[in-house]
Amino acid sequence: MIEELFHRGRMPTILQAEASECGLACLAMIASRHGRRTNLSELRATLSLSLKGMTLQGLMQAADGMGFSCRAVRCEIDELEQLRLPAILHWDMNHFVVLASVKRGQVVIHDPARGRRTMSLAEASDSFTGVALELTPTPFFETKRTVTTLKLGDFWSRIRGLSGSLWQLFFLSLLLQLFVIVGPLVNQIVVDEAITKADLDLLNTVIIGFMILTLLQVAITAIRGFVGMYLGKLMTFQMQANLLRHLMRLPADFFEKRHVGDIVTRFGSIGPIQNLITAGVIGAALDGLMAIGTLLFMFFYAPTLTVVVLGFLTLYFIARFASYPYIRRMTEEQIQTSADVQSHFLETIRSIRPVKLFGREEQRHNRWQNLFATNMNIGIRLERFGIWSGSGHALLSGAQTLAVLYLGARAVIAGDMTLGMLFAFQSYRSSFTGAAVGLVNTLFSWRLVGLHLERLADIAQTEPEEPQEKLSTLPQRLQGAIGVKDLRFRYGDHEPWVIDGVSLQVSPGEKLAIVGRSGGGKSTLMKLLLGLYTPQEGSISFDGRNLAHLGRRAVRSQIGVVMQDDRLLSGTLAENISFFDNAVDMQHVEWCAKAAAIHDEIAAMPMGYLSLVGDMGSALSGGQLQRILLARALYNKPSILMLDEGTANLDKGSEERITQALARIPVTQIIIAHRPQAIAYVDRVLEMSDGQVRG
Repeated sequence: MIEELFHRGRMPTILQAEASECGLACLAMIASRHGRRTNLSELRATLSLSLKGMTLQGLMQAADGMGFSCRAVRCEIDELEQLRLPAILHWDMNHFVVLASVKRGQVVIHDPARGRRTMSLAEASDSFTGVALELTPTPFFETKRTVTTLKLGDFWSRIRGLSGSLWQLFFLSLLLQLFVIVGPLVNQIVVDEAITKADLDLLNTVIIGFMILTLLQVAITAIRGFVGMYLGKLMTFQMQANLLRHLMRLPADFFEKRHVGDIVTRFGSIGPIQNLITAGVIGAALDGLMAIGTLLFMFFYAPTLTVVVLGFLTLYFIARFASYPYIRRMTEEQIQTSADVQSHFLETIRSIRPVKLFGREEQRHNRWQNLFATNMNIGIRLERFGIWSGSGHALLSGAQTLAVLYLGARAVIAGDMTLGMLFAFQSYRSSFTGAAVGLVNTLFSWRLVGLHLERLADIAQTEPEEPQEKLSTLPQRLQGAIGVKDLRFRYGDHEPWVIDGVSLQVSPGEKLAIVGRSGGGKSTLMKLLLGLYTPQEGSISFDGRNLAHLGRRAVRSQIGVVMQDDRLLSGTLAENISFFDNAVDMQHVEWCAKAAAIHDEIAAMPMGYLSLVGDMGSALSGGQLQRILLARALYNKPSILMLDEGTANLDKGSEERITQALARIPVTQIIIAHRPQAIAYVDRVLEMSDGQVRG
């Protein structure tokens, strides 16, 4: 309801999750502006994008499918105000943004990469390429008011023990609030009864009773702290474990289309959500109860003073609600720029070798500085706004205190209330104001945490590559027969076919080589056979059973693979060859190393198979690394072996030894290679060109 209040009649800002989906995000924003509430997850399900992104023609075709009438125009920067808004602008030669408004020489841009931005026409002219796209809803455009989003409740239902712990925390916090209610009554009794009547016995009794209550309050506070600590750690562990389990089940192309740093920062969004659930939910409930309870006491003591307090609080609430759009926009930009900084940093570290070889250290450093400075400047603006906001709140609070003190003192002088009643009222006023302000702040946090929910939704709402109920192992060992029928695949709806009508049969134990020029579709075909990609048309079968029915993970468990961009993980050589098997068979590890012609070199190392390697590299040469990867592919005793340039980095002698060893392994083998030595032992050779197989 509050979201509707803030955004009714305005266009939402939808940030892209993938590097190539700026056009999709622009469509989602404009569709939402015209009454069709949608998000990227929903559009991805109907529109397939390639890593290359979306062209203007593809954007028009996608918009036409949604029920828009499109008109591409070429215009100058001073002609933007003549466009039908909102419109899509071609930006920086490789990007799309939404033009929301043009007023008094200023343009408002909704940038899928950076959020909502306001700039002058002169600034916009540096990025605008002169091409714009107007979108007009047709009678075929369907409006809808709801969209599937990730909610906090989606996290509650998956955390075991959360409900009981929250109730414990609520009960303990409620007891503490009762002490807050009792405190002002004690002050009133001391002032009006003990001091006024000089009753020392009453004073001693009240003080002793209050000391006992204070000790109880300290004990309950400590218990609540322990319960809150346990609950916070439990939630963090289970939320991150559940999200990582889901992340590991997502399709391979999910990771190919995103920056590593962006995924890391999205994962980090769990923290604010966990804090809101453990502290915000309980705090909001207690603040609400405390506000109601103390307000009743205040009306009982002094209705006029209570109205004055409510008047000042109303001013604070109005100012707070008015600041929400700005805070949300700045927070959104801060999260996005933080992801950019993280992505650039990780990319630089992972590519440190070429960075050094090409002398780009200073360039990468300057780029990081610019990104980090942008992030810091947004943080400064937020903190500066927070300081001004806090100062305004302090001013209102001080004015409220003075007004209540002045009017209350006049009431005491007039005999309308006692001095103890004034002290009690001031205490209740302080508690009420704190609870009411806390309730509003929690409401703000609730709305702002939606930004983190939107980022997590990119992970949590992406469908896994196969349902959870699929078998993780096959009921029996594969014989190795592979069937491909009329297979077609492309990376996006408007891209050319990478695999175009491929059909082939591989017999059990057959050794098949696929050759052809680079870019002909060989590696893509292998990824399709492994279930890393899903074909648009055709079928893939193993032993006569469809891959979709067998389950990708189950089939992969019986396939040994070496891909071109494979890498080792941090650990020992033995762990990497066995791929961190819980019960490593060292004899089999050595057999695999011998078959891959790497055993002698490992044995000559000081630590042998216990030599450590890392994900960023080691002292291994390219040829040694490739042979270790081959040994890893052999460790699980696969029924099928697939090698994509598996011997490309080897010398002639090592390659001959490996091919001789592979020739003796009686399993189905599919080899992608260019060199004649690598395919000398195969039974059949097929040539692949332009997505089609010949031979």
